Amino acid sequence: MGTSLTSRFTPGLGLVLAAATLLVAGRAEAFCRSTTCTGDCARDENECKTTGAKLFWPGMCVGYSMQKDGTVNLSMAQVRKAISKTFIAWTDIVCDPAKPDETATIAFSLLDDVACHKTEYNEDKGNANIVLFQDNKWIYKGIDNTLAKTTVTFDHETGEIFDADIEINTAYNSFTISDQNVKYDLQAVVTHEVGHFIGLDHTLDSAATMYAGYDEGTTEIRTLEQDDIDGACAIYPPSRKATCNPEPRGGLAYQCSDFKPPGDDGCAISPGSANGGGGLACFSLLGILAGLGRARRRRSSRPRNSHEGGKARRPDFPGSDRASALRSSPRAPSHNIFQSSRLHVNSIGS
Repeated sequence: MGTSLTSRFTPGLGLVLAAATLLVAGRAEAFCRSTTCTGDCARDENECKTTGAKLFWPGMCVGYSMQKDGTVNLSMAQVRKAISKTFIAWTDIVCDPAKPDETATIAFSLLDDVACHKTEYNEDKGNANIVLFQDNKWIYKGIDNTLAKTTVTFDHETGEIFDADIEINTAYNSFTISDQNVKYDLQAVVTHEVGHFIGLDHTLDSAATMYAGYDEGTTEIRTLEQDDIDGACAIYPPSRKATCNPEPRGGLAYQCSDFKPPGDDGCAISPGSANGGGGLACFSLLGILAGLGRARRRRSSRPRNSHEGGKARRPDFPGSDRASALRSSPRAPSHNIFQSSRLHVNSIGS
């Protein structure tokens, strides 16, 4: 089956979907992993899904590409530097301080830029794990209430990740890169998204980078906390046997699957595109963990699936990752699309 689950990294905590369970203040016991479950999934006391296969990249090295156009709001040189740091934050993670030479078995490689400007996964063609900016429109629910979103394509039976794309909502949000006059810090927001990219879900630990809330103007979640480290090490333990090949499945694709060269009147839409071609079922998780009723400043890259993770929204966006509204197509796809966690921005003084 094909599935698409959406979660957002949004600005503003304190609002929850009516059907959502209110969170209790306090530190969570543990990180949560994303799973293949995309509906009203059973959860434990930490709000972690208890059903479905847990998501993971099978290889030790994952390649990612920048969409070549970047954003008109920031220089590409600045963007490259900031995005590189977000992936570095999740690299060479020491899982046991007593064994500093043993690190989590996950690393990233920056591959060539690509022209494709959308999220998709192709079964029978090349692919790219893309970081892209949406300057002109944001087609997802929440509009300006959403900062970013990660879409992960995975094997529904095993949880193996096939593809992941990160979209950044520059159409309705002002991102900054410097340490002064910070608005929505690009590095901080994308560091959260990379957590979804590797298979982590939101945590109840308000100090963690994978917490579903972001305080506008802060840069603290550029780095990982212990809860984030524990999560990465659980998915990619030092003892894991894995090979290093950063090339995307099917090879690196420069163009989208439906790209049509000038003068070509033929249809080039791939049967495996994540836009619904070829029977992909897409589910949208419209909610996100909002948490705690008051805003507070935070610690200051078989059947298949797609997982859209990490969106950020503004303080007035009601939603819950716990009570999600799903949307599916009537077709039976060969892989699933999972839209994962959204990050909320905590509004100051609300």
